[in-house]
Amino acid sequence: MTPQAEDSARLQDLLGDMYAERTPRAATQPAVIDVVLDRLRCRRVSMWKFDGAGDDLTLLCFASKTADGVFDTSDRRLRRAEFIDYFNSLVDAGTYVSVDAMNDPALEPMRESYLAANNVVSMLDAAFVLNNRTYGMVCCEEPHRREWKPGDVVSLRAIVNKIALLMWNAPDSVLLKTPSLPLRVLLQESSAAHERRR
Repeated sequence: MTPQAEDSARLQDLLGDMYAERTPRAATQPAVIDVVLDRLRCRRVSMWKFDGAGDDLTLLCFASKTADGVFDTSDRRLRRAEFIDYFNSLVDAGTYVSVDAMNDPALEPMRESYLAANNVVSMLDAAFVLNNRTYGMVCCEEPHRREWKPGDVVSLRAIVNKIALLMWNAPDSVLLKTPSLPLRVLLQESSAAHERRR
């Protein structure tokens, strides 16, 4: 069985048990993050979704877990101005790779509020995208420089795609209640913001 097939089967079991009410949601979140931690061998994985609307739209980190088992559901948010340029790049490619996050121009607006505060030096992210709408992302974080390999990118993309599909097809899907943005609107907003700064 390939690594992607192993991850897919594991996620199918975890989310299937949750939606069949054999496992509580509170136990499923850290177990799903473990799939990413085990495959990517990174220091921390955080999961993000949109919250709010319009000018009050934020990216909410609703769960994170470290390699040594610390699970955190405290409320951490990025405001639109802090994430819009980075997130547009992420959505455009489906993934975002930064070996040196502290000196990455697209990440500069969130440098103090998130990167420095959480000791994030390198990151690899994949967006939740379904039906030309984006719902959030999964972020692999390191406290040191890491040269992310093509296999890392493929693995994270496959995991995030599987999670999104399982959640979308589930009864009473949480994605149907989660704010999302059409890809074109998000990208156009970034272009407009760029023109205003010129």
